Amino acid sequence: MKTKALSLLFIILSMLHIDATASSKVSIRGIVIEKENGNALSYATICLADADNKTICGTTSSDDGAFVLSTDAAGNFILKVSFIGFLDTIIPITLENSITSIDVGKIPLISSQSNLTSAVVTAKVPVIEQKLDKIVMNVSESVATQGSNALEVLRKAPGVSVDPSGNILLNGNSVQVWIDGRPSNLSGEELQILLSGTDGSSIDKIEIIAHPSAKYDASGSGGIINIKTKKNFAKGLNGSLKGSYNISPNDKPLNQTNGALSLSYRNDKSNTSINYSADYKESYEKITSSTIFGENRALKGNTGSNWINSNNLIRINRDQFLDKKNIAGFVINAMKSNTKSNLGTNTWNKLYINGDLANTTTTRNDGKDSYGYINANLNYTHIIRDGDEFTINADWGNYDIDKDADQKNTSISPDGGILDRHRFRTNSEQGINIYSLRVDHQQKILGKLMGEAGFKWARSITDNNLLMENLIDGFWQKDNGQSSLFSYNEDITALYATLAGQAGTKWNFKGGLRAEHTSSKGEWISTGTSTSANYIDLFPTLFAGYNPSADLRLGLSYSTRIKRPNFRQMNPFRMYIDASSSIEGNPELTPEKTNTFSLSAGYKNHFNLALTGQFTKNVIIQSPFIDTQSGERIIKWDNFGKQSFTGASISTSEYPLSSWLTFNGNLFIAQVSNKSNEYKNESLFSNGYFNLTFMLPKDYKAELTGFYQSGIPYGKFDIDPTGQIDAGIKKNFAQNKAQISLMFYDIFKTLSTTAKYSEPDGTEYIFENKFSNQRIALSFTFRFGQGKAYRSRKVGNLEEASRVGTQN
Repeated sequence: MKTKALSLLFIILSMLHIDATASSKVSIRGIVIEKENGNALSYATICLADADNKTICGTTSSDDGAFVLSTDAAGNFILKVSFIGFLDTIIPITLENSITSIDVGKIPLISSQSNLTSAVVTAKVPVIEQKLDKIVMNVSESVATQGSNALEVLRKAPGVSVDPSGNILLNGNSVQVWIDGRPSNLSGEELQILLSGTDGSSIDKIEIIAHPSAKYDASGSGGIINIKTKKNFAKGLNGSLKGSYNISPNDKPLNQTNGALSLSYRNDKSNTSINYSADYKESYEKITSSTIFGENRALKGNTGSNWINSNNLIRINRDQFLDKKNIAGFVINAMKSNTKSNLGTNTWNKLYINGDLANTTTTRNDGKDSYGYINANLNYTHIIRDGDEFTINADWGNYDIDKDADQKNTSISPDGGILDRHRFRTNSEQGINIYSLRVDHQQKILGKLMGEAGFKWARSITDNNLLMENLIDGFWQKDNGQSSLFSYNEDITALYATLAGQAGTKWNFKGGLRAEHTSSKGEWISTGTSTSANYIDLFPTLFAGYNPSADLRLGLSYSTRIKRPNFRQMNPFRMYIDASSSIEGNPELTPEKTNTFSLSAGYKNHFNLALTGQFTKNVIIQSPFIDTQSGERIIKWDNFGKQSFTGASISTSEYPLSSWLTFNGNLFIAQVSNKSNEYKNESLFSNGYFNLTFMLPKDYKAELTGFYQSGIPYGKFDIDPTGQIDAGIKKNFAQNKAQISLMFYDIFKTLSTTAKYSEPDGTEYIFENKFSNQRIALSFTFRFGQGKAYRSRKVGNLEEASRVGTQN
């Protein structure tokens, strides 16, 4: 059945395909390269002009140096190719009605500094680019990436934030995080571990795809964030070595070290790369809470946690160029993370009745967490003809998550007497296997349209085992009520088709439809209960762009997305934080669905404006449940009514304040509404980012960056404002092969999370979470290899696996 459906899509595309001679338009294509070493030049400007030097049309080259221009003009013209740091190249071109396509081949640009022994070419790339279906944040040479990790870099992207559960949000909605065009395979705590262990200086750009096309999985109500790492296209053996040391000036200095090694070897037949990184991090977290409940009862708490975390990540990638039309490759990703934590003597809960202290419960919790995964991908691409290709991806992922905790609670009377002692331990084991197969095909239609069609199948198999034991009279006894055995299996089958093209020289569009069939079953074996689901969803997408002039561009987009609960959110076991706080999953969760509309406008290269409406139902969120007698707090995953964002964002990219100072910024302001049958909360929300880049003498570069997030309703919680200011300076030397940088993160120690929940009956719960984010980082990077000159830019598939989460 799957094969027939896929064949049908390909037949439809083939029937629609008409030879390009039916179009009167002429396409001009080519590739821009450096003459000195043959490397591709991205962001080169290509303009077609007439005899009066009037521009007919223009574009910029892509990452691989390629470009395509389309025009219906006829006559004699010139093709001008320019790039900062290179001499302009002009090519005479004659266009006739009988010609439909011209390939000018490779266009070599000569460096304007070619007389130097070791030229360093500087290309200015906008920090923020607004494209038809995404926002691109270029961070390749940002000082702020030095000594930082991927999570810290991601926090500064336009509209990005992290919620109290550790989920990455875009304009308040959850997203899927991808790396180099493939899903990261993680969510929640494990995604944070991966991003925290990924070297920030290895990132080239961050693509914020708020409205992914039908080609992408529909999962992620806020869209997709794709982190693209740096690539080395020079032939031969090349690489880099990086190390950094961080110190966090808390009551007790906390240390952090990390190192990264990147190697690549490229020749005419293959390209192989190996990336390895390791880090060690000491951190501290403090949570203070206050709960008012029942009749004149209050519970005040303090939780202090010390953490030691170590990560090892490796990525191996190989592409084999079988011939000019066939490429085969594989990608292997593996990670091992170990964490030790303890809640020391500074963890307690105090119960007050009518303002008088009734008892104090102290907690000590020693934990060990182990997380490991391995992902393997096999891929094959066949290029049928120019613009037509066929791709197959097969993926397998295996995840092992183990959590051990030993908790001791002691209840003490106001006069210091021992009222009760309770000790228990938990062991949680989670094993996940994910298999997927994806087939994609793209083909030209009617000579000027581009069609895509594809199929995907994915199977997820999850097993969870939680064992809880109480220490009674010196013997460990199983707690059958709190222990659980839970399994969850899911199959998703999808078909999609898209169509993109241009109408004249000013209009462009892309539309698509994706259909997904989901079949799932969860079994709570320890209680003999089960849940199942079987449904089909349709996800339309639409993008339209209009360029009335060379300086002004307009865009319109619409998309429908879904967020399925991750496997841990559905697992109904309880994870204890302290004597009075715990987090619990919910096997009855249903997917949330989001409809998003956006109207955007851009002016020249510096300003972009977007109006957005985002409407979500069945929001998956954590809701508090408070026992009115004991004050015990259970934070449970639940479906919460509806949520809406209606607002506007404005961004400024590379705006020159002076010859040595540029400004980049983004501001998002929206009216946020959370509604359920018994609850309603509305407020004005804002999220902002800024970057000031100082170009100093002797190749020094300094940056001041920061972000701010206003208060925002989060289900039944109200979250207070937060933000962060960073500053840094870097220096390149040794013919631009070496770099040293110094960064100061969270200068004013303002990054924290404070949330409040209240009910009409007077019940109230407030907590504040502070952690050791303030630190100073010293980093050194050295690049080596057989490539000639190093060019720097100075700038101011397992989608289901992204639901592998361990953060409740």
